[in-house]
Amino acid sequence: MALLSADTLLAEYTLNIRKTHSERLLPLIDALLRESAVEREQLEAVAVAVGPGSFTGIRIGVATARALAQGLAIPAAGVSTLKALAEAVPTPGALICPLLDARRNEVYGALYRRQSAPSLRLEELIAPAATALDNLIGQLHRYQEPIIFTGEGLAAYGPPLTAALGSQAVLPPAPLRLCRASWVALCGRRLLERNPAASYEELLPQYLRRPEAERRLAERQKEGSP
Repeated sequence: MALLSADTLLAEYTLNIRKTHSERLLPLIDALLRESAVEREQLEAVAVAVGPGSFTGIRIGVATARALAQGLAIPAAGVSTLKALAEAVPTPGALICPLLDARRNEVYGALYRRQSAPSLRLEELIAPAATALDNLIGQLHRYQEPIIFTGEGLAAYGPPLTAALGSQAVLPPAPLRLCRASWVALCGRRLLERNPAASYEELLPQYLRRPEAERRLAERQKEGSP
């Protein structure tokens, strides 16, 4: 989580450990505000990564952001996790492919190009989707130029990417692949500049595919149908 004041990053916490989000999130928010000497009532907006990613983590994050925005009567912005990952790559003109492990031999991926100065905004070339890695590689082959990959999906899929794309695939060190809250906050601020009245009611998870429990239920129902 992170706290921005205009373009200044006041504080940020990053925990890359598998612990119960519901137990840690609210105490960490309180600690972040306390260490920054900011009262909760001073918050002017909230931003949250709405997915894709862990279904449980997304639900907890979105529910917490909705509660904060509603309780404080402030606007709220939902940010694509993939776009927030791509924001960490500042190189003008670069092709950027954020990647997350979607399980079941699939990845969550997208492709962006960093525009040149002065805008430096991200242009979406391949929309976020859950897809087989081979399908994504087939789309990336068309660009015939280096692609900077990022995201925790590289832990599992980095080797097959480099095998398929060779020098076209540029992989950063592992610590640079995390989705940092400061980039989510920056993306959220830009969204709110375009829509300053965005309501917490618009915050909805973006799973990109059905949760596993729903998928299994549908399969059981299909098997039981005549």
